[in-house]
Amino acid sequence: MDIITNLGCLIIGVLLGAWITYRFALFLSRRAEKHSAALNLRQSFKDEFLALNPAHHIIEGDLPGFLENAFGKHEGAVFDFSFFLDAKTKTAFYKTWEEYYCHPDAHNENTIPFFEQYSCRGLTIREIHDMKNLVKSRFEAILSFTEKT
Repeated sequence: MDIITNLGCLIIGVLLGAWITYRFALFLSRRAEKHSAALNLRQSFKDEFLALNPAHHIIEGDLPGFLENAFGKHEGAVFDFSFFLDAKTKTAFYKTWEEYYCHPDAHNENTIPFFEQYSCRGLTIREIHDMKNLVKSRFEAILSFTEKT
């Protein structure tokens, strides 16, 4: 009977160890995927973030067009990253995302992107600088969600 008990304990121990190893491997895999999605999100905004530097005057005439051209890239990265957020964080993340691209008065999930809110036409150099800083601050708010990964 002692052999059977020992054998049973051994089998249970091996199965428990295998289960723990499996769960840990899943945890590590999911964490690696989340890190990858966070990196992808940061990379998707990199070019636009750098172009908003005050020294760059290329986009001042068409800041809305510049942002609209990058929207698909940003939206895909936002979508991919959102899968790794809990429900409360995801709600805050999407609210921050929508604050960036939606019309300020829009209140539904199917809003068409409204980048005209960032128009620089007729603005002074200081106002253009402030507009670029607004966009950068909204990028930073979106990217702040990746800091917890």
